[in-house]
Amino acid sequence: MLQPSGRSAIPQSIYTVYHANASSSKPLPSVLIDFIAIALCEVIPFRMFRRRSMQQLNPQNQHLQQTQSHARPRRLPELLYFIHKVTYQAGINCRTALVALILLDRAKASLPKNAVSSYDTSHRLLLGALLTATKVLQGTVWAPATPPLTNQRLCDICNGLFSLNDINQVERAFLKLIQYRCWVDDKDVNDYVIRHRSDFAL
Repeated sequence: MLQPSGRSAIPQSIYTVYHANASSSKPLPSVLIDFIAIALCEVIPFRMFRRRSMQQLNPQNQHLQQTQSHARPRRLPELLYFIHKVTYQAGINCRTALVALILLDRAKASLPKNAVSSYDTSHRLLLGALLTATKVLQGTVWAPATPPLTNQRLCDICNGLFSLNDINQVERAFLKLIQYRCWVDDKDVNDYVIRHRSDFAL
């Protein structure tokens, strides 16, 4: 999947972030947490809407909406806190976070221009991107030094916010959204970090 390359491929400062310690005892750098939040909000703008009107205007968005519960909207934690909590408890390292960000870019590119989101879309996109990224990296030298992030484990980390069925639906919807283009190689990650080096304060 994601194959290591020589140190000369990227500047030293970027190398430090890219090859950060994979230990689950260390949270992601705050600048990366902030960037993930911004990236999530930019994937699809939030707007209050009626479900039926949304599907009539944008039938291509139905696979996103079908993952959202028909029950009364639940109270969700603030996005930055949710990102920090999930990434820390799941043992997400910098490499996995970068792969997730690349997958989010692919999700954004696949959406129609007039797509809008619901109140929990950013939270669900985060879960879908992280779950896919960890599975892509599983068995490689880039995998986090923690137990594999399974759907059940992610459900437990969410602590009742999303059921196992929700997580399974989120995963399927995210894969469909990125058109099952899960492959991320070393060049993809290097290019992404260099392209956003100012955002990462490198």
